[in-house]
Amino acid sequence: MNISAKIFKKFYIKVATVSVAVLLVMALSTLSKGKADVVTNLANIIVQPVEKCFSFVYGKVSKTVDSFVHAGSYAEENELLKARIAILESDYADIDAYKAENDRLLALLDMKSSMPQLSLQGASVISIESDNWYNVITIDKGTGSGIKVNDVVMTAQGLVGTVYEVGTTWAKVREIIDIESSISVVCARTGDRGVLEGNFELAQAGRCKLNYLPKNAKVVIGDRIEISDTGSIYPKGVYIGKIVEIYDDDDGLTLTAIVESEVNFNSLSEVLVGS
Repeated sequence: MNISAKIFKKFYIKVATVSVAVLLVMALSTLSKGKADVVTNLANIIVQPVEKCFSFVYGKVSKTVDSFVHAGSYAEENELLKARIAILESDYADIDAYKAENDRLLALLDMKSSMPQLSLQGASVISIESDNWYNVITIDKGTGSGIKVNDVVMTAQGLVGTVYEVGTTWAKVREIIDIESSISVVCARTGDRGVLEGNFELAQAGRCKLNYLPKNAKVVIGDRIEISDTGSIYPKGVYIGKIVEIYDDDDGLTLTAIVESEVNFNSLSEVLVGS
């Protein structure tokens, strides 16, 4: 075979090889129908983890940068929210206080209407003086409002005490738990009478001693004690408290009872006063 024939033979072989390769690629492209080619698929497999890592790091960095950039505004917003919460809590506390005051005043009005035999008026407590020996309050009504010595002072829970000193716009009230307090009382159920006196050992518990009960008295624990209808300078029938204890006196001739008031002497605010 001469040289020119060899050259042409090699050329035809190369052309045929290229043609077969082209046809093969076209056939594969036709069969894949939309699927990525081998080179593209391989490139994406390699690049995808890198892209995921970059995306994760970018997100974290963005959030960190954002927190630094907006730190001031977030702190300011947080303080504003705290202030708003404090205002709301204060409003709720005020509402509760107003409701409690309204309930107390309504109870006093109900009490006043239930005791038409008494001339009563409302007053506010302006000071409370309490120690082991003396339990005294001052109210904001005096002679200018018709208040006088020996007027009774009470709440819806019962008798607080009696007026012992009075000025033009104020009056001092000796509470029933004061050691100098002494009131003639009666058991509402049995009619047994005695003298209710303050006692410094019992005062902190809101209790008094009921002395000089007859030996044959029929009183029992739970009986209601009221101001007596005889031998008293105070209006009769005012509720004082309930008997919580009874025992024999040393002389064996009388009984003593412990009477517990329902009045909270440490938190008085509004009272009724009169006679």
